[in-house]
Amino acid sequence: MAEGYPVAVVGAGPTGLAAAAELELRGLPALVLEKGDRPGAAVREWGHVRLFSSWRDLVSPAAEKLLAGRGWTRPDGGAYPTGAEWAQEYLEPLAAALGERVRFGAEVVGVSRRGRDRVADAGRTEEPFT
Repeated sequence: MAEGYPVAVVGAGPTGLAAAAELELRGLPALVLEKGDRPGAAVREWGHVRLFSSWRDLVSPAAEKLLAGRGWTRPDGGAYPTGAEWAQEYLEPLAAALGERVRFGAEVVGVSRRGRDRVADAGRTEEPFT
């Protein structure tokens, strides 16, 4: 990681927020970029569907540590939430815990090295992503 730059995480869904929580616990700066207007925007599109996994398998250990410090308690481990419940009871509090590191309305349209194109290799590894 280039000094002074955060790790960019694309998407504030379950995987992106779990990755950001892991980075937070490791003391690494993160910036979560989400196209939607709230956490779990894609999950909410099928929010009426009950998940095949129980709460026991839906909460990242790093996220749980981060949330526990804010008074959050994991729902019943044997229960199977809907997508909407998962987003509301887990993803929203997790995004709130990460605070300003999560940016909504931020669509990522490409990722590249600063000042480089697809065919320029020389010096590529020294440049941060943009």
